[in-house]
Amino acid sequence: MSPSSRANVLFSRPESEALSDAERTTPVSPSQDSLPAFTGLQVHHDARLGFSVLVPDGWQRLDADVAFFAPNADDPLTGLAIEGRDLGTEVRPADLATLRRGFLRGLRQLPGSRIESREAEVVGRLITLEARHTFRDGDAVRKRWIRLLYQGRIQVRLIAQAASVEDFDYWEPMFFTAVRTARFGTFV
Repeated sequence: MSPSSRANVLFSRPESEALSDAERTTPVSPSQDSLPAFTGLQVHHDARLGFSVLVPDGWQRLDADVAFFAPNADDPLTGLAIEGRDLGTEVRPADLATLRRGFLRGLRQLPGSRIESREAEVVGRLITLEARHTFRDGDAVRKRWIRLLYQGRIQVRLIAQAASVEDFDYWEPMFFTAVRTARFGTFV
């Protein structure tokens, strides 16, 4: 018996067991009403430090000192904080292990911290660290996704956070776009 014949025997159904059109269903996907809707992206560019991030269009900037973009101005616990700074010293790829240890040590200091995932890598001169974690803030459990980017003397910190784990899950597609589009340079 040939391999293709064997596959047909293994995966075919007798005609009496074939599904009728009425019995077939389409795959179930979440309701479009249950997901945030993209209307576009806006560029947040820090010309002084030379980095850019794409932020969901319509999100409001709530803080002038640190760029904090929120989908709803009435919920300042949910949104994306973007901050860059000149460290005053060159960060090199050889520093990755030290940076990772300090990053994780800092996250673990938050009350009830539970790190769900973490990554660290070097690509050329670019160093990135990120983690998703939950922590306690009073009686509430919050969820964050933090990403740090280093290039030369510059550090860029992105914090995507929601007021609750459920809110984080809802906004995660928007957070993903912003966190993953952070780059040194511009988009134009």
